[in-house]
Amino acid sequence: MPADLRRLVHGHLAALNARDVERLVSFYAAGAILEFPASPAARGAERIHRAFSAFFAQWEESSEYRSVVIAGRTAAVEGTSVGRHRTLQLRIPGRVAGGGGQYRHDFAAFFEFRGNKIVRHRVYYDARELVKQLLGT
Repeated sequence: MPADLRRLVHGHLAALNARDVERLVSFYAAGAILEFPASPAARGAERIHRAFSAFFAQWEESSEYRSVVIAGRTAAVEGTSVGRHRTLQLRIPGRVAGGGGQYRHDFAAFFEFRGNKIVRHRVYYDARELVKQLLGT
């Protein structure tokens, strides 16, 4: 079982890095939940599709996993993402930044599975550090 989940997690990463929205969404169960910092949770295949489509339209990013740990039906992942924001418009009190911000950040992600489908996907990273990099501060 852990080998099957490990293959699914790495397949998901390959689809993410290929920016293949259709393949990416195929990893999720019909009522799955996708959660990222500073974004509303996306529930269901249609909203997950919209969330990834919007992400790909704004962010050029690739990720790699350093560690994948399987416990039961959950996969915990540590990795690094690198990229740039295409259309950056951060509205922070007293500041507005233009596009092109480059970044590199570490993250942790948790995938909960039912069968061979993701039912919940949570991603955690230091959003403050990401904003600092994007603003060049």
